[in-house]
Amino acid sequence: MKRFDTFLTRRFQEHNNPQRGLLVFADSHYQQRAKLWVHGFRSLGTQWGVLNNLADMPYFAAARENRLLQTADYVSHAIFSFYEKRDSRLLKHIISRFDQKGGIVHGLVHIMPGRGTPCDCPAHVSRRVPGDLGPSL
Repeated sequence: MKRFDTFLTRRFQEHNNPQRGLLVFADSHYQQRAKLWVHGFRSLGTQWGVLNNLADMPYFAAARENRLLQTADYVSHAIFSFYEKRDSRLLKHIISRFDQKGGIVHGLVHIMPGRGTPCDCPAHVSRRVPGDLGPSL
């Protein structure tokens, strides 16, 4: 969430575009807990800092009736397929839409178990060689 907040802050600073973010959750038995999380994020922030660009309390909807949740499912599946199965067929069509600045993909983060472990994914390669998404895409 902090990465999205940072993206919105940069949009405002660079383009004077004052957008706000909206958290959309699929209906589930976690609904009450999610409301508490968001309240905590607003008042306390995250481990990376305070969130300043949320528009409202979270919105809950049935995934089959909401295009935002269907899109989030598609993006999540594309990322999962890439990292877990090394299948880039879906991710290669949407990677250009991830938050990027100066050829570095900021909207995709890959956390490795050991620091310094070489990785050829777009998140790591673009940080080593801006503009390059790696051999897998």
